[in-house]
Amino acid sequence: MQCLKCGKEFDNFYECPLCSEVWRKSGRFTRIFTKTEDVLLNLFLALMVLMVLAQILMRNFFQSGILGGDDLIRHLVLWIAFFGAAIATRSNSHVKIDVITHLAGEKIRKTMDVTVSFFSCLVCAILVGASCHFVIIEFEAANHSQFLNLPVWTMETVMPLGYLVIAVRFALNGIRGIKDMGREMIP
Repeated sequence: MQCLKCGKEFDNFYECPLCSEVWRKSGRFTRIFTKTEDVLLNLFLALMVLMVLAQILMRNFFQSGILGGDDLIRHLVLWIAFFGAAIATRSNSHVKIDVITHLAGEKIRKTMDVTVSFFSCLVCAILVGASCHFVIIEFEAANHSQFLNLPVWTMETVMPLGYLVIAVRFALNGIRGIKDMGREMIP
């Protein structure tokens, strides 16, 4: 099919791998979730850039800064990293070490892609549990950021949520790969 936004031809995805435009038949929930994700990523990135610029200007011209600004920037980097990873997994364009798949045949490559997707889903599921444990420890510690006196655990909830979204996306990529392999087997 052809992307309505950038014109790139693509197959086997519910969204364009070039510009991440969601295919119209992917479902209303998927489109809303995708647009929300994109908007939040852009918002957090803009907020981080503005906060860094404000910190630089205030330090250079007024010999002061925003109280807790550095802490907020660190947490915004965390949020941006998880949103970016989720978006990369959404379009199956995350970083891969795939030397072997380039040497293997098409069938083996597709089988390896499905296997890697499910293994990655398992790893992310384990990380969901570990990051939940981490957030619970932060909650019990009752630490607060200097920026707006926010509880630190609220700014770290992106870890279990991010890993969960990434795990679900890896599972969906694996299921999609199995469906594609099944379609190719049926004449």
